[in-house]
Parts: sequence; C-alpha cells; structure tokens
Amino acid sequence: MNKRIVFLVICLLVFSTSCAQAAAEGTTCFNMFDEQGQLVYQTGWKVGVGDQFLTADNKRYEVMSITGTTVQAKYLETMNLAEAFPGHASIWAWLQPSIVHAAQGGKVAIYHTHSDESYVPTDGKDSIYGAGGVYKVGDAFAQALQADGMEVIHSDARHDPHDDMAYERSRRTVIDLLKQQPDAVFDVHRDSAPPEVYKATIDGQDVSKVQLVVGKYGPTGKQIEDYALQLKSVADNQHPGLVKGIFFAKGGDYNQDLHPRSMLVEVGSQANDRPSAEHGIALFADVLPTVLGKSGANGVSGASGMGTATTGMSGSMKSMGILIGLLVMGVVAFLFISTGSLKEAGGKLKQFTTTEFTNLFASKSDRDKDKNKENKNGE
Repeated sequence: MNKRIVFLVICLLVFSTSCAQAAAEGTTCFNMFDEQGQLVYQTGWKVGVGDQFLTADNKRYEVMSITGTTVQAKYLETMNLAEAFPGHASIWAWLQPSIVHAAQGGKVAIYHTHSDESYVPTDGKDSIYGAGGVYKVGDAFAQALQADGMEVIHSDARHDPHDDMAYERSRRTVIDLLKQQPDAVFDVHRDSAPPEVYKATIDGQDVSKVQLVVGKYGPTGKQIEDYALQLKSVADNQHPGLVKGIFFAKGGDYNQDLHPRSMLVEVGSQANDRPSAEHGIALFADVLPTVLGKSGANGVSGASGMGTATTGMSGSMKSMGILIGLLVMGVVAFLFISTGSLKEAGGKLKQFTTTEFTNLFASKSDRDKDKNKENKNGE
C-alpha cells in the first residue's frame, strides 16, 4: 500500500474523535490535508472545490477534492503580508491616511447574520433562536472599539432561521447600517470545530482565535481579499497567533459587495466558551485603528502627535520626516544640476549651512556686527 495513503488513514483516525465532538453538536468539521497528508487547516465552513485558505503561518492552499469531511488541498505559496499593508506600493497612499485622518476617529458597524449562534460551554447549546451568545461577543467587540476611541453601531436585528436565506435577510440590515456611513462593517459569527482549533493563550489570557472569511464571488472579491490580508498583517504584528487564518469562498459574497471594508469574522467555535471569544474579539479590535488609518483614544498607530514608546512615532510625525527628507533630496538634486558636479554642489550646500542658515537665525545685533566688519574689511 502507498505510504502516503497509510499516513492519511492514520491522520483521519487521529482526528475523527475531535470531529465527532463537533458533529455531536449538530455541526460539521472539515479537515484539510496537503499533498504530503499533513493536516493543515480545520473549519466548519462549508468547503467547495476551488476555495482557498490561508493558514496562521501565511501558507496559501487551494481545495482540489472533497470526500465527506476530508479535503485534499494543494499548496500555492507562502505570502508576505507586509506587501498587503496599506500604502506599501505608494508613498503617497501611505501619507494620505496619516495626514488627512490623523485627527479623526473611525466608525464601525457590527451585525450578526446568524443570530442564533452560541457557545455550548457557556450558553448551554450551540443555537438559541434569535438570541444567540454571538450577540454578547459583538457587544465585547463594540466595547473594545469604543475604548480605542471609535464610534460603533451594533445592530441587534435578527435574521433567523439559520438557513441559506439568512444572508438575504441580513442584507437589508447592512443597507440600513450604511446610511450611517461607517468606515468598516463586520458580520460577527462563530465557527464549528473542535475547541483546540481556536483555543489559544495570547498576551497572558485565554482567548478564542478568529477566522476571516472572504467571498470571492462578484466584482469586489479582490478588494475584500486585500482588506482581509491587511487585517491579518496588522494582527500578526500586534497579537501574533490571534488570526487562525483566512477562508476564501469561491462561490460566496456574504454582502461584502455593499462596502469596500466589509468582513465576516468568526470568533471561536461552538465548543469554546464565550468569555474566551469575548477576549479574542477584544484583541482583534486593536487592529482596526491601524488598518483604517484612524486615531484612537489610547495613542494607537495612526494617531496625531508624537506617538508613544509602545507604538513609536505617530503617522503624522512619520509623514513630516518623509516630507523633510524629500525636501533635502530636492535641494541636493537642484544644486547638482545647477553646478554640474558633486564637489561644487557640496561646496554650495556647505556655504548655505554655515553662512546663510546661520544668518537666518542670528540676532539683529549680530548681523549688524557682521555688516560693520565687512565694511571695515572693504575699506
């Protein structure tokens, strides 16, 4: 028998117990294996051929085949998420949010398409019609964002039952939220998977990780994908290990066509306790001010002023430094062009800094003394 097949059978046996736990709660757990038979990802999200996913360590895979809950995936690449951060390609795109938005707070809208989703250890069952524990996770998200100086609109609209039409019902909610012109919109869910898939200790506290879901269907798919990569890039820097991964659903849109910064975020699974999910989403809130280019009450990245020891220089200070640097480069280039050589340009620059620059800040009495000295020398 092929060694790869034997290894795959062993892996299936090892993980069948944990998935049975998820199945007992009325949920499904999909296990994604790479070409070597290694388990690389788990989620309760409905998986289709052609879907892709990004792991916690930023390895991207594509789903090739599905047998029951076993998924065969092909490795595509290891991504450098630094390239996904806003402004990477253009210095002016980076300066714009730092300067224009440095003194502004952001506005975030939160809603729940699957308003029944709950956490078994805390809520007693995985589904509570119209009053799921996921609402309280949304409350924790809102409170953390407000603590960061952001305005929050948290909708308590219900979209039951938990069926294929739930996103059509929640679409009306999103349209209503957009009337208040939010900078970002989040549909907060919980996943279905064994507890260890989402369980983590981050910054000294027990938390449930988060998973981002991107609908690749429709004209905004690429834009939402870039936004998700930006969110994970900042999260990896601020709270490593918080984002479990990103699931790219080829055939879905999840109302993400309505806003360029719309994201579906899953916080833990039905097998995790709700307090850990609340802690996880509160950490995720720290990511938003940086990605949105908005200031926060606690001096987060992008705030105006000098910055802090924790966050470093603020966006406005960095922008000022870059502008000064560009000015100096422009002066040097002008001197080189006008003199024709680096040596003469250096002499001109030295003369400017030692004579003209000094005279600029000299007192009137000092300038008068220098003028009298020049007159005497002339006589």
